[in-house]
Amino acid sequence: MRQIITLPFCNLEINNQIVIATINEGIHLTLDMSEEIILAVFNSLGDKPTIYITNRVNSYSVDPTLYSSLIKVKNIKGFGIVIHENNTSKSVEVESLFYKNKFEYFNSIKDAKLWGNKRLANSLAS
Repeated sequence: MRQIITLPFCNLEINNQIVIATINEGIHLTLDMSEEIILAVFNSLGDKPTIYITNRVNSYSVDPTLYSSLIKVKNIKGFGIVIHENNTSKSVEVESLFYKNKFEYFNSIKDAKLWGNKRLANSLAS
């Protein structure tokens, strides 16, 4: 079942336990905003295994300390970023230093979803 959730700073598309977040242009993503996303996803999916993919079509910044709280969310089985511009890859490399779980980046939503479905299948099989 596909669901769209609109928050003041982003849109979330939830489909088969894969969450695709599109953060609005110019936002500085904070810990409070991250917790709002986690709550919205939990209200939709409960504690089912979840893949979180951020679709970086807009320019925004991320407080890297939010990853320390994200690591505590046990049902997130994978974290992916879809990069649309080369200059974004440098900031993603820095962010990956703060997130200690599986962290991948992709050049297309299609590739990210394929990866997400494999991660979900593996988490359900174990």
